[in-house]
Amino acid sequence: MKVTLEKNLQTICVPDGKNPLHTAFNNPRQDVNPGEMLAVSLGACMMTMVGFMAGKHGENAEGTTVDVIPQFDDKHSRITGFELVFTFPAHFTPEQKEKYTKLAQGCPVHNSLREDMKYTVIVK
Repeated sequence: MKVTLEKNLQTICVPDGKNPLHTAFNNPRQDVNPGEMLAVSLGACMMTMVGFMAGKHGENAEGTTVDVIPQFDDKHSRITGFELVFTFPAHFTPEQKEKYTKLAQGCPVHNSLREDMKYTVIVK
């Protein structure tokens, strides 16, 4: 991934020749900031893990969502944790919800974050 700094703390990120992604830090902005991109990466990785594992078990997890809310330190200089709100399809049992919530937290992005990161998990 190539990342280029533009004016006003904006960046253009080009993942292997694909469509560019834009980030921005200053307000007003229309693009996501890098912290939001980290939250999106975590959520997308978790949902990919849920879908992959559900497929292996012959189950349909389409429609599952996770809301990823970053938590910051007092200086707003570091993400210290995430609130994760999982919402599963109505046909999922409590056991399935628990299983896939745990499996989601084994995704590569989650495993790459600092070990002192705090997670609050809510399952619906």
